[in-house]
Amino acid sequence: MIRGLYTSAIGMKTQFNKMDVITNNLANVDTNGYKKDIVVSHSFPEELTKRINDMKNGFSNNRNIGNMSLGLYIDEIYTSYVQGALKQTNDPLNVAIQGKAFFAIETEDGTEKYTRDGSFSLGPDGTIMTKEGNIVLGQNGAIRLEQGDIRIDDAGNIYVNDEFIDQLRILEFENPESLRKVGDNLLERTEETMEKDVESRIAQGFLEGSNVSVVREMVDMITATRIYEANQKAIQTHDETLGKAVNEVGKI
Repeated sequence: MIRGLYTSAIGMKTQFNKMDVITNNLANVDTNGYKKDIVVSHSFPEELTKRINDMKNGFSNNRNIGNMSLGLYIDEIYTSYVQGALKQTNDPLNVAIQGKAFFAIETEDGTEKYTRDGSFSLGPDGTIMTKEGNIVLGQNGAIRLEQGDIRIDDAGNIYVNDEFIDQLRILEFENPESLRKVGDNLLERTEETMEKDVESRIAQGFLEGSNVSVVREMVDMITATRIYEANQKAIQTHDETLGKAVNEVGKI
């Protein structure tokens, strides 16, 4: 009976953590280039239970009872890098990636991070920056532009009044699932991250939306809530049964 309490409690914790992921996805449904997270859950390995040192009518009653599982646990939080829909803005500093590459960004601490959010702007000194104030990197470092007609071709080459300035630094990875989210819609490499040749193209005057489906997330939220409630009721049932065992059966 106590084992049932543990199984239900683990199930409740799993669904609670799943709700955290779903609500974060919904909160970023309008975030440019956001990639949704998906909870991957596995069941605990089944265990064979046996009677040990059990006697019945003076004879050994040691035997197999059967297999049991202790419920579900969260195996990993997987990020889906499926491309979001492109929306046209006609802003020359709004760029979207068509493919699986990422923009290279330099943060305040001088480290290189990556993002799919191409809603860029010019800083006071003409440096191309993100909304958070991070520097957008080109092949030669920070990109500084003079006033004029800004054109970015599908390879990421930047021109001002038809004069070549620099090329956006975009990178594509063999295993993007190895990237780690660090906040502000940015990602960083891990030891397992490997680069590959860039096959993606750039679309000027467009932004990539998030790949979150509100309908799908709401369905998952309702499902998680129902499973949480079912485990909660199971715990109440176990508690009532244990109460009867102690207060009623124990008196016999």
